[in-house]
Amino acid sequence: MNKVFEADVVVVGAGTAGTYFAWRTAQAGFKVIVLEARALEEMGQSIEVIHMDQYAFAEFDVPEPQPPEMIHLETTGVMWSPDRKITEKVEHPFYVVNMPALYQRLHGYARLSGAEIIENARVESLILENGALRGVSGEIKGDPFTARARLVVDASGMAGAVRTRLPDDFGVENKPIDPSKIFCCCLELRTDLPKGSLTGSNSFMSESGFWNRSYGKDIIIGMSQHGGYDYTWQKHKEFRERNWGDPGRLVAQRAGLVPYRRSPFSLVGNGFLVVGDAAFQNRPFSGEGVISGWGAVRAALPAALEALRKGDTSRASLWGYNVTYFRDQGAKFAADMAQLPAATEFNARDTNYLFRHRIIFNGEDFAELARKYEVVMGPAKLLKMVVVLLWGVLSGQFQWSTLKILLAVSSQAGKLKKHYLKYPGDPVDFSAWEHEAARLWGEIK
Repeated sequence: MNKVFEADVVVVGAGTAGTYFAWRTAQAGFKVIVLEARALEEMGQSIEVIHMDQYAFAEFDVPEPQPPEMIHLETTGVMWSPDRKITEKVEHPFYVVNMPALYQRLHGYARLSGAEIIENARVESLILENGALRGVSGEIKGDPFTARARLVVDASGMAGAVRTRLPDDFGVENKPIDPSKIFCCCLELRTDLPKGSLTGSNSFMSESGFWNRSYGKDIIIGMSQHGGYDYTWQKHKEFRERNWGDPGRLVAQRAGLVPYRRSPFSLVGNGFLVVGDAAFQNRPFSGEGVISGWGAVRAALPAALEALRKGDTSRASLWGYNVTYFRDQGAKFAADMAQLPAATEFNARDTNYLFRHRIIFNGEDFAELARKYEVVMGPAKLLKMVVVLLWGVLSGQFQWSTLKILLAVSSQAGKLKKHYLKYPGDPVDFSAWEHEAARLWGEIK
């Protein structure tokens, strides 16, 4: 028999963004059903340990984690130059968190607010009526189901179980993510470290690797790369052996995937919106997606709740989500994505020079980036940077080709941000904006 669900809102995906949306929408008095393809007890196990900024819990009105979910509270991180002669402290408190426990807590909040979470529910097709999305259908442990709602929210992760099934004329980009736009993150959890081992949180940006705290005195050695799991694990091994050999004892290996591409130019359609990794809204500078997903939900909720109250979940009624998101977090992330990748690809000599003179690689800027998603460049700071870089070129300590890259990506980032800050308040003006945005992205190399 086909099981039928009826709700005001169907959320596809019980990850952190989807569950947060369901929690807040149910709190507002609407009937919410969450469909999760996985078993709930399995969620978060593939990565297991994550970092979350301490400030975010108060900002998004989420109670702070407690043991055993909270493993540590770290207040300082360290960035290392390629030659290991320079370190930069980043004063930015964050929790080391057990991710499965975080999921369980968020699921509990959603249920207490009245949302229903259904596990092992795999979406296979969409219910479209008169150009509007009115539900989804699929299977729950092999049995068919239909879930109808006034609003369908895709929070299914970067696979986009709903978004990629939308028709071409729906007004939302529906192509699956290109594999070249996916980062693999591979982690080793290690224990019984030798005396004198690193402590705390350590980032080696020039190698795309890190050494961070885990349970107790245990550590995580991590590596992020394009190119798939096999390639990333090979680079992980090279990174570990080059720097520390085979320290301590291997406890477990963990791995996950992170999208690294711009968000779709529109996040809403008739009866539809998309949030979190399904909309590629993770932070460009760290890959973290929990807090940025909550930020996207916060941008979406006012328009979504008002549309539900009015009984009109059309594209036009939901459009405020687009405007709020792309004029703030979306604009900052677009600028970050345009320029940050270049900084990780400079040669070691140029990067060491930047570290020595605290250009790009300095603790204050990284703390500001983590908190505000951008670094504000006042006239004095900008002038100092230009002088230091020009001196580096003239003295032979810094390559002219690298400086040209910096100037080019900074210009491109500025143009993108300016364009996103002018995101159209009326859907009628979207086509022209979209055309120009595509042109600007096409200029980025």
